[in-house]
Amino acid sequence: MTRLPATCASFEAVSGDFSDLVVWREAAALGAEVIEHCRRLRGPGAAGASDQMVRAAESIHANIAEGVGRGVTKDCVRFLRTARASATELESHLRVAMLAGRLSSNVANRLIDHVRRVRYLLDRFLRSVEARYRG
Repeated sequence: MTRLPATCASFEAVSGDFSDLVVWREAAALGAEVIEHCRRLRGPGAAGASDQMVRAAESIHANIAEGVGRGVTKDCVRFLRTARASATELESHLRVAMLAGRLSSNVANRLIDHVRRVRYLLDRFLRSVEARYRG
């Protein structure tokens, strides 16, 4: 595995702008990708499924940004945990969309891999923030 840039795992690396974070950029790219694929969903219940997936995907990057905006605080940790939970929710929606035939397995699996990368980055960043917050 390649070494990740410090900006994905270290709050100190943030120059005050959430968009400097690799984790935020990956989450935003994931959100855009989910939106693109959700526009193509068709069939019974597709609109509701699409709405849920888009909301979960957009929640990830939005909660990262809001958490970082609060500095190294208990609130930051809470927002990052919410972002992680939204990533898990999105993975669940993607799996069901694949099972229901709304998304091809190729597209769904690619998006799931992206979600897992974002969740990995989030876990690393969250650990960094928690360690700094505690001590």
